[in-house]
Amino acid sequence: MENLPEKIKRIDVLKVEYGKRKLCECSNPHYEIDYVNKIVQCEDCGAIVEPFEALYNVAKHYETLSDQVEALLEQRREIAAYKPHLIVIRNLERETRAGMIPYCPKCGETFELDEITAWHNRKFRR
Repeated sequence: MENLPEKIKRIDVLKVEYGKRKLCECSNPHYEIDYVNKIVQCEDCGAIVEPFEALYNVAKHYETLSDQVEALLEQRREIAAYKPHLIVIRNLERETRAGMIPYCPKCGETFELDEITAWHNRKFRR
């Protein structure tokens, strides 16, 4: 082989490397998509991630994301249904059914609910 002419060149444009570890080994990566350069980067470790792998990880964690969205929607429903004035009315109803009657916080006299005959607008309360 030593007598090969100098015009013959080696072709070593591509080398396949097996056994290397993945660049991003985050258990729950957060991705940033660079639309201009068409790359995906892990925001946690900074590694460039192959787009198909990022899509696969998102699909794999879809159920977790779905559960989180459902929990947030349930929390939203609870907040929307929260009406503090109704709590007072429910407590009043429960106590009335138990045989209790309210009393005036100013004078301490008890009264029946049907004795309430007048209402005032909260805006004009002194």
